[in-house]
Amino acid sequence: MKQFMKRPLIRLAKHLSRWQDVIQQHSLLEMARQRLAFASGLLLIGFLVIAGRLIDVMVIRSHTPQQACGEADCYQLEIPRGDIVDRNGEVLATHLVTASVYANPKVILDPREAALRLSKLLPHVGYDVLLQRLTSQKGFIWLARHIPPKLQHAITHLGIPGIYLRKDYRRVYPYGPLVSHVLGYCGIDNNGLSGVEKFFDIKLQNEKTPLKLSIDVRVQHIIHDELTKAVAEFKAQGGNAMVMDLKTGEILAMVSLPDFDPNLPNQNQPKATFNRNTLGVYEPGSIFKILNIAIALESETASLNSAYDATNCVKIGRFTVTDFRGKNRVLSLAEAFIYSSNIAAIKMAQQFGTQTQKFYLNKFGIFNTLKVEVPEIGQALVPTNWSQATTMTVSYGYGVSVTPLQALTTIAGVINNGYRPQPTLIFQDKSFENPNSSPPIVSEKTSKLIRRFMRINSKEGPGRRTEQGKFKVFAKTGTAYQAKHGNYGAVKSRTNSCVGGFPYDNPRYVFLVVLDDPQPTSSTYGFAAAGWNAAPTAGKMVVRMAPILGVQPADSDEEDVTTPGWTSVKYTKGGND
Repeated sequence: MKQFMKRPLIRLAKHLSRWQDVIQQHSLLEMARQRLAFASGLLLIGFLVIAGRLIDVMVIRSHTPQQACGEADCYQLEIPRGDIVDRNGEVLATHLVTASVYANPKVILDPREAALRLSKLLPHVGYDVLLQRLTSQKGFIWLARHIPPKLQHAITHLGIPGIYLRKDYRRVYPYGPLVSHVLGYCGIDNNGLSGVEKFFDIKLQNEKTPLKLSIDVRVQHIIHDELTKAVAEFKAQGGNAMVMDLKTGEILAMVSLPDFDPNLPNQNQPKATFNRNTLGVYEPGSIFKILNIAIALESETASLNSAYDATNCVKIGRFTVTDFRGKNRVLSLAEAFIYSSNIAAIKMAQQFGTQTQKFYLNKFGIFNTLKVEVPEIGQALVPTNWSQATTMTVSYGYGVSVTPLQALTTIAGVINNGYRPQPTLIFQDKSFENPNSSPPIVSEKTSKLIRRFMRINSKEGPGRRTEQGKFKVFAKTGTAYQAKHGNYGAVKSRTNSCVGGFPYDNPRYVFLVVLDDPQPTSSTYGFAAAGWNAAPTAGKMVVRMAPILGVQPADSDEEDVTTPGWTSVKYTKGGND
């Protein structure tokens, strides 16, 4: 019986043992599956992290550099600046599509090898600079800007991971130096740094409509060409010239020499980028006698019947003022102007006095800073202590320094029936013509008389070389010695000017030509006064630009410009101005 009961118990124990083994094996398998799943999860997460990082570095950050960093080296591709055109629609400034090279140093495998290979294609950057940039901790850095197509292809062919090309825009100036001081130039990131480019920087960045200037590139070329020839012929240090529409104030041409190429902003000398017309100030000399005689007429201290004794020189402190090749006699008002007598100018100023002189010069705008659409604006230099000596020297163009644009604009007002135009470099619609919104600075009577004097001067006086093509030019020349270390006589350096307009019977255009220290030549018989260099330069300009501006030569060169106190005579060679 006991044996019978023992067998089932043994079998049951065996079955229990087997079930335990099965349960244990199942538990081990479940544990292995859990561990495998956990390990797989960790591997998947690691893979996703690595993949995300690669996508971030290789795709997202490489193609959106502005998201890769916040440093100044990051570049955001802006909409190109608006074009700049002349009054006839000729493109003066525009953009070309280029490409620039940049790098993501974080994915560069071997910076030294990459720098070595790139330096062979970018020698102007250099190995050291490239290596420094490729080993930086930034996610984006420029290597070279605005590279030509062949170089773009060569860099792409290198196949260096982390080196990329990006579409870029470059500001270009098709006419090169021709309009450089008006346009100014842009930096490498297309920000305006001078001239119209800087003055209208925000407008040009945000508006695609071309900015239309008052400049006529045809007239600009003529002025530039003749001024360049004059500077070379007379061995001048430089020169500047402008042409303005009397009725609208539009500046049709503005040239300053030496000039520069705005396409090469980093390769130009500071002297070349200096705009003599708007920033430079100078003592204008005898062209200021236009203002002096206007003051005398407006203050009623002078008339056509006035006379001035120019027999003896005038003492101003330790200086003696004379007339070059003076007449040494009494001069009428007309003679005083046309012979450009310093002595008569002084006596004129002594009659109307210091306060009257200051009043009218302020009315003319000499004491105010003239505004025009460039940031390079000079301010007149006016004596703080306006003595009797100052009154005397200012009468013939010394003692007060102004910008050439200021001199031209003020004289334009005197000869424009008293209406002083507001100079502008922006094209004006014809409806803007003759605004006359401000009170006249002189009477119409005074204006007409001064124009008559200037016309006689162009026919028979020192300015006669401005009349070269029967365009009825009226002009006034001026020769001013430059002060060196406070001394006008130590070095005979001159600033020669010629200001005027045309046509005489219906004035529409005014001009100013200035030569910085022109030298005497054999063709000028050893003379260096403005009548021998600035005047003929202006005359050549008028002959070439007048037909373009629609001004035809007169059928007859005879017109009534005679005036009391003036008898037609052959002017003495050499002249005062």
